[in-house]
Amino acid sequence: AIERLVDLLDHKRGALLTSGYEFPGRYARWSLGFVNPPLEISGTGSRCKITALNARGQVLLEPVLEAMNRLKDSGVLSKVSLDEDVVEVEVVPPSEVGSFSEEERSRQPSLFSVVRSLVDLFGYSSDELGDLQLGLYGAFGYDLTFQFEPIRKSQERDPTQRDILLYLADEIVVVDQSRHSSWTVSLDFSYKSKSTKGLPHDCEPAPFLAFEHNPRNEGKFSARDTPKGDFTRSVDRAKHEFKMGNLFEAVLSQTFREKLDKETPPSVL
Repeated sequence: AIERLVDLLDHKRGALLTSGYEFPGRYARWSLGFVNPPLEISGTGSRCKITALNARGQVLLEPVLEAMNRLKDSGVLSKVSLDEDVVEVEVVPPSEVGSFSEEERSRQPSLFSVVRSLVDLFGYSSDELGDLQLGLYGAFGYDLTFQFEPIRKSQERDPTQRDILLYLADEIVVVDQSRHSSWTVSLDFSYKSKSTKGLPHDCEPAPFLAFEHNPRNEGKFSARDTPKGDFTRSVDRAKHEFKMGNLFEAVLSQTFREKLDKETPPSVL
């Protein structure tokens, strides 16, 4: 089941989450994955898009739009619009620091406000329906932290960077490695007179592009983000600042990169 998903992810949207580590009450050796999700949630800064990726997702846009309009009415969003298969929203500017308590910091208007609203919209009682694995799956970017604290940015950002990318999955493959069993959870949604029942799951292909064929790269490649020797000098400077009592903790990093060509798609990695 998982091997088929791995191959499909070379040319379809989706995700595969897998763990080989087990710790009672915290971690389990489970794998979970999907392709062809009906909805995509992507955002950068204060702007967010909820996109219907197929006919099934189009059924969900009306309740999503209504949920976003409720956020606008409550003062969290400044803009809500629907353009064909995309609901676009914009979060209001953050409140001035000091105008709210520390406990309310993470509840200030941000992209997380949109995520919480969607979680509430699609939420269900697992006591009544069982574990349907229904949820939003994807990734959060580091820059989301700046939505809670106004910090001056010193690093140049990729204009195509996304701070958040999540999918709502409606057909999920689940593998319990400890029991050597697997199953597929298939979900249908209905709203007013509309339903996803009987509608196809297929989405437009999203094929993997090798570095040389990806127009976003513009032919630019850097094997590392830190010139040779700079990291060592940063460590020496941090050690000096520790001795002076100016630093309590520091997290230094550097990134190394390798090009992916047509012989190394995600399934190979």
